[in-house]
Order: sequence, then structure tokens, then C-alpha cells
Amino acid sequence: MLCETCYWCATYLDKTKVVDKCPLCSATVMSSFPIMPDESFVFSYDAKRGIELDFGRRK
Repeated sequence: MLCETCYWCATYLDKTKVVDKCPLCSATVMSSFPIMPDESFVFSYDAKRGIELDFGRRK
């Protein structure tokens, strides 16, 4: 989950626990990007470039 307003983010392992508003800023514009069991991702943040997610296959 990623808040489109403040960029708060979280990884959820249980779909029943997903939030519909940001717990940090209360915005309701949330993005989700499900990944498959054989995929992984790396999260990084840069003040100039913003959030970067690098998706790949697990080795």
C-alpha cells in the first residue's frame, strides 16, 4: 500500500488487513500493487527523486 498524498507505505501479507485510508495523514487515495509469491521488491526513497520500487523475481 502507498499513500498518494504523504507517501506512507506498508506491505500487507493478509488482504483482510488492508487499510482504506492512510493512518498517517487520513488521505483516502491509496495505491496497491500486489506481487506474486515468486516476486520481491526493494523500496528506496530519495528527497529529489521520490519513492522507487524495484520489482524482480526471487532467486
